[in-house]
Amino acid sequence: MTYLQEIIDETKLKNPNEPEYHQAVEEIITSIEPVIASNDKYKNAKIIERIVEPERQIIF
Repeated sequence: MTYLQEIIDETKLKNPNEPEYHQAVEEIITSIEPVIASNDKYKNAKIIERIVEPERQIIF
């Protein structure tokens, strides 16, 4: 399993009821895959993991 596929699978596990979100994450990750694969600094800095984390809003 590749690094990017692991991120996609982890995203699906964290957000099981969000099929549109899963589709968006897969489309973006597959489109930027050549750039990510060519440079390890993105993997080392965990940029993609932070990008795919959905925003959360806390209301009091």
